[in-house]
Amino acid sequence: MNIHKEYSYKTQSDTVIVFIHGIQGSPYQFNYMIEALDNKYSIENLLLPGHGGTAKDFSKTSMQAWQSHVDERIAVLEQEYENIIIVGHSMGGLLAVQSALTYPNKIKGLFLLAIPLVLQMRFRFIEQSLIIGFTKRNDNEVIVAARKANSISTKSAFEYLACTPRYVELLRKSNATRKLLGELDIPITIIQSSDDEIVSRKSLHYVKNHENVKTLIAENSGHYYYPQESQEFIIYEFLGYLSGILTT
Repeated sequence: MNIHKEYSYKTQSDTVIVFIHGIQGSPYQFNYMIEALDNKYSIENLLLPGHGGTAKDFSKTSMQAWQSHVDERIAVLEQEYENIIIVGHSMGGLLAVQSALTYPNKIKGLFLLAIPLVLQMRFRFIEQSLIIGFTKRNDNEVIVAARKANSISTKSAFEYLACTPRYVELLRKSNATRKLLGELDIPITIIQSSDDEIVSRKSLHYVKNHENVKTLIAENSGHYYYPQESQEFIIYEFLGYLSGILTT
């Protein structure tokens, strides 16, 4: 069963929430947040180009293609809705920042999880990636969460190597976004994970003096793994964030 599918849900609300996953990620990651919305808002849960398939498909796409995919969807949605809220995980947060600058009239806020303004790839992330790519191990919750969040299938290490240019682009996008964040004045909430395998805590350094940015830490969480208490924490903050934006 392929769980990595784009999801769209329309209501009579004047607000649409756009969910954007990260590099090699999946729309599946946002299921718990979408369920908590209880069908009150329209939903666009995107699947970026080259995702949901093979490493070969992934290697042939690009950061520009991912940004264009998001921007093109936003261009359509801004004709239909008064309010657009973007939720981004990891690279999805970087794409969200650029879209908010490109379409300032209707994008009212950003809710970002594990945004990689500074990357710090730890050994356990590499180990985790190898386990997911080349074994069937599911012996702990972190591996299970990462496996479900990974939408790219691979058959060999050579296919992984072919994806290297996409990660170089991610690094460049990360560096560029640090400066772009200062150009936004919309409400932004950033929730970083206490034990992230990829994102450095130094990421928060680049938003510490931004009055429009609220920063929080999800305890006992990794880049993909959010235990039940962290999911509940994120949902609580997310619902409060929406209430604050959409009632002002």
